[in-house]
Formats: sequence, structure tokens, C-alpha cells
Amino acid sequence: MAAVDADTLGFESRLSTLEERSKNNATKEDLAALRADVLSMKADLIKWFVGTQIALAALIIYLLQ
Repeated sequence: MAAVDADTLGFESRLSTLEERSKNNATKEDLAALRADVLSMKADLIKWFVGTQIALAALIIYLLQ
């Protein structure tokens, strides 16, 4: 009986460790929100990149005249 109790305590401690670790895992909602944020940031970066390239091209054309 003592061996069964020792095994039960071991399982309970391992289970509590797994429960603590699972609190840090990302959920589907977390990943969906992250994906939306990344896509939004990607669109913003593309806009800034294109705008900067247009401004640089205009500056080069102006300086060459």
C-alpha cells in the first residue's frame, strides 16, 4: 500500500508540473492574434518601403536636373 501511495504522489507532482507548463502554451486565439499583428506590420512596412523608394527616386531625379 505504501508503494501505491508513493506512486500516486509521484504522479500528482508530475501532473502539477505539466499543468504549470501548460499555462505558458499559446492557444489558437493567441496565435490568430499574433498572425493578424504580423500581417498588419507587414503591410505597414511595405507601405513605408514603397513610399521611401518613391521619395528617393524623386530626390535623385531632382538632383540630376
